[in-house]
Amino acid sequence: MITRTVSKNPRTTRRDLVNDLQRAGTKVTKPTISNTLRRQGLKSCSARRARLKFAKEHLDDPEEDWENVIWSDETKIYIFGKNSTRRV
Repeated sequence: MITRTVSKNPRTTRRDLVNDLQRAGTKVTKPTISNTLRRQGLKSCSARRARLKFAKEHLDDPEEDWENVIWSDETKIYIFGKNSTRRV
């Protein structure tokens, strides 16, 4: 049912799939959905491919270029105070 649903509607979310399966009487978790889709070849690892592409493109960059990079490791940095909507 999981692969069939995703094949028909690729924009289906894991939450939608979990809810559909629960209505059908099967209890599953979101990680189970992800693992199933990955095994069936329906879930791509686009972030991993993007990181690899970036690494290959910058492999020969001089070390001085990397001294100007801010390494945040997915940390939010607020330059102008709170992360909120500002009206002008």
